Amino acid sequence: MDRSSKPETNSEVSKIAAVREAWLAAVQASDVHRLAKLWTDDVVIVHGNGRCVCGREAVKTDFQEGLRRFAIDQKVSSSEVLIREPWAFEISEVESVLTPLQGGPERRVHSRTVVVLARQSDASWKVCRVLGLLA
Repeated sequence: MDRSSKPETNSEVSKIAAVREAWLAAVQASDVHRLAKLWTDDVVIVHGNGRCVCGREAVKTDFQEGLRRFAIDQKVSSSEVLIREPWAFEISEVESVLTPLQGGPERRVHSRTVVVLARQSDASWKVCRVLGLLA
């Protein structure tokens, strides 16, 4: 839910939704290079289990490893987007299904996730922080 009625904010919420959709499409396609274009250089991801990965190259390696092991299907329900220039905060419910590529049972993970996006000099948004909290 967007708590602001300002038209420019609604436009920005749409841009943030586009980043989310690009993320989901890249994960679905197992395309780490497309994912990496959505991150800032100093991106930090804290996984639901508390494991922290810092920096574009480390996060890229982390995703490559995950995508070598699993087919990942994610669904995201955004519950709130707050914009406080130059930052945007999206709070979402994320359902992930991890299917091992080498066989074995799939794992379902539900998390509440906070994504922080940073405004770029070209007015676009990039993901700079992700905090996943297992539900």
